[in-house]
Amino acid sequence: MTPNHFFKRTFLIAVCLLSLSAGVFAEHHFSINDKLLEAFQRTFPDAIQVKWTEQPTGYLVTFKQNDILNKVSYDKDGNFVGSLRYYSEKNLPVTVICRLQKDYAGKSVFGVTEIATENGTDYFIRLQDDKNWYTVHSDASGNLEKIEKFAKA
Repeated sequence: MTPNHFFKRTFLIAVCLLSLSAGVFAEHHFSINDKLLEAFQRTFPDAIQVKWTEQPTGYLVTFKQNDILNKVSYDKDGNFVGSLRYYSEKNLPVTVICRLQKDYAGKSVFGVTEIATENGTDYFIRLQDDKNWYTVHSDASGNLEKIEKFAKA
């Protein structure tokens, strides 16, 4: 083995070990109080793939429930702050679906982002037809507003 090959191999091994150890030391452990965990489990009993992240102002929990991706924020005291959910048309409220079918006939729903806070729930619906993409905002009552429209590439 040439000295140059030996150096490259040793350097590569050192970089790999350093990367592995940096990952171990970089992992930040935090604890979530039992009250918050119990409230989460009562609210989302079927949650799977649950991942908690500590944020500067509280906690973010990401999980799936009924094939819907959820992101829920809590403050440091464990109070609900807001949530994001990503899903398909079938999970929209009936009032919103009916208005979409009336006002955007001929367009199909590509996906929905639901944003919920203590003040209410808003839906951002991505629609498409043969030529364009649309983003439509709806409140829970089905009041629609076109946010953007752009041509498909």
